Amino acid sequence: MKARNRLSGEVIYQIQSFGGAILLALLVGFFLLRLEGFSPGEVLTAANSSTFATPFRFANTISRMLTLVLVSLAAAIPFKTGIWNIGGDGQLAIGGFFTAIAGIYLVGLPPVIHITLSILAGMIGGGLWASIPAFLRLKFNANEIVTTIMMNYLAALVTGYLVNYPFRAPGAANAETLNVAGSAYLAQLVPLSNLSSGLYIVIAVFLLICFIDWKTIWGYEWRILGANDEFARYGGVRDVRMRMLSMIIGGALAGLAGSILVLGSYHKFMLNLGGGIGFTGVLIAIIGANSPVLILILSSLFAILSNGTIGLEAKLGVATEFSGILQGLIIILVITRNNIAQGVGRLFRKRKDVNSG
Repeated sequence: MKARNRLSGEVIYQIQSFGGAILLALLVGFFLLRLEGFSPGEVLTAANSSTFATPFRFANTISRMLTLVLVSLAAAIPFKTGIWNIGGDGQLAIGGFFTAIAGIYLVGLPPVIHITLSILAGMIGGGLWASIPAFLRLKFNANEIVTTIMMNYLAALVTGYLVNYPFRAPGAANAETLNVAGSAYLAQLVPLSNLSSGLYIVIAVFLLICFIDWKTIWGYEWRILGANDEFARYGGVRDVRMRMLSMIIGGALAGLAGSILVLGSYHKFMLNLGGGIGFTGVLIAIIGANSPVLILILSSLFAILSNGTIGLEAKLGVATEFSGILQGLIIILVITRNNIAQGVGRLFRKRKDVNSG
């Protein structure tokens, strides 16, 4: 009973400190904007105009959140096993390109089959791309942080060449492929928005990852590998196999993010498809301690901040970099929240001792 009470107390403390750190970061953001002469009411109204004010804006915020959830899980699952995946951008790009090729050249198929095959192509592409640095790490002990980052650049170069030359749409002003066939389109849920029926795919995948993480032997082996790989090996965990599997799953999730962008938002592959969102996913996975629930919460917050900055720029003239400032504040305060809480606690104890003395 005492152990259970201590665990409950720790959970409550972590939730409070986590929420407090985010609230403090937002208050600092309000303070900075106040120094520029903007009132909190003006800031909230401007941010709301590009996030929740209309169904179109709200749908785009949800769409952004879905991509963040997938790329964050793509980083979090390998992180759990003690292997770093910083290559979400490259895996998303390769997955998106594979999806576009399948969507363009697989013709005459019913929509359900065409969409399924196109998404599978994207997930396979992302998984294969992630398996390369995983193999180098597990076979030759190459630093996976370096190799995954380099694979991002390689993916950008490879897809850049392909979309500029052999697969470029004739007459296109930008580097992009032809549109995928209509049978590969994901249904648009809100007119003119980026939100598609990929929403349901992400929900299903998120619930599946939660189930695997919490209820299966795979989830247990992920956690024990990340905590102590030597103990895991003594316990019978095949670390090489599980780490390779975790990287492939992570790459497949990033590839799925690219697939949904291609089939649901743009209906073609474009250069710089993800816009560097993979690194944001890495940060979310780190500050969310690889927890799917915390990743969902943080992805929602970061999507609101990212889209809210559009309203701040349009209505108030605030630079778009302000979103990066807020995200950086959140990251710093969340990571250091325990130290801050301990410091505040010590300060109050000293003041209490002085007053009682």
